[in-house]
Amino acid sequence: MRPMLVVIALSGRALAQSAAKTRERIVVLDAFGDRDTREVAEVTCVAAAGVAAIDAERLLAALAADADTNTQLDLLIGSGFEHAPELLARVASYGRLYANDAGIVAALKDPELGTELLRATGWSVPLTQRAPPPDSRGWLQKEIGGAGGIHIRRAPHTSAGPRVYFQRELPGQPLSVTFLADGERAHVLGFNRLRIEAVGEAAFCYAGAVAGIELAPSLRTRAQLNLDRLVHVTGLRGLAGLDFILDGAEMMALEVNARPTATFELYDRDFAEGLVHWHMLSFERPVPEFGKRLVRRRKASWGLGVIYARHPLRVPLNAAFPPWCRDLPGGGNAIPIGAPVFSVFAQGANADAAERALEARSRTAREMLARWAIADLRAVA
Repeated sequence: MRPMLVVIALSGRALAQSAAKTRERIVVLDAFGDRDTREVAEVTCVAAAGVAAIDAERLLAALAADADTNTQLDLLIGSGFEHAPELLARVASYGRLYANDAGIVAALKDPELGTELLRATGWSVPLTQRAPPPDSRGWLQKEIGGAGGIHIRRAPHTSAGPRVYFQRELPGQPLSVTFLADGERAHVLGFNRLRIEAVGEAAFCYAGAVAGIELAPSLRTRAQLNLDRLVHVTGLRGLAGLDFILDGAEMMALEVNARPTATFELYDRDFAEGLVHWHMLSFERPVPEFGKRLVRRRKASWGLGVIYARHPLRVPLNAAFPPWCRDLPGGGNAIPIGAPVFSVFAQGANADAAERALEARSRTAREMLARWAIADLRAVA
């Protein structure tokens, strides 16, 4: 009997939908339990109270319940573990873990080790340090293991902390590269323009991405060589991403996400078997045949946008969503200001066209949310 696939992530919808192309029974343990996740998987919410995070004890209890079925488990890990890679060791006791080694994840997220690894593999990296700078102007304060940009602050006064570090802010365009690593090389799916939005004091929240960004051949070649070196040195496997700033001909690496990033979904439609299939296979062996699949150039670009709540919201019980929306919250859910509500997708002949279509759909989505706004903050407590 084929093992049951258990997707564990802050949001497991995209991974579950990709996996459903080849897997029959899927269980998702995540923090949202969205409507469209439930269409392809059995879902258990393992959210921590009051924050968008995974509760370790709820997660382990859910895994123990799944293990009691005497079914073998394949454990597919997404976002939500960067701040606690040691939790992966506990999760691994329940089945076959499809995730990079916890030590590698921790090293890549460590301000000193991570920057040294990037420099050693050819990347330029902005000045990064744990100690607060004497003059905080031009510096960003970040949190080790933070994700989604919500942890990044521009602060007039900085302070040290066990999980705090500081990085020089750079001019340029924030981009990312999505790739599949197989322990030997990086198979590049594409380059993406990152969308950033200010949410409260967090000025750099991830608000989506647009695929199909064309870089100069020399930059693509350099990025490929550096990614190959990074994979060779670290042994990375699976879907992953690297964020960087492009300023003219200069690429400055910011961080590596050694797990499937949200941008993988922008390329998943190109693979009838789904990218999760290749992600899991890459943990078994090198996948040179996957590289041959990438020779065909994409005919269109996709974009995704994250729609944040600009007011406290209550999702109507009979809420209907346009077909281009994903990560759909359940009817009756209360959503506080600043929280992500759902995602919007759009397609275009190229990246700029996809961006324009995405902006139009995002405006429509925000108009819909304006009708859901509530005034009583206690309603979302």
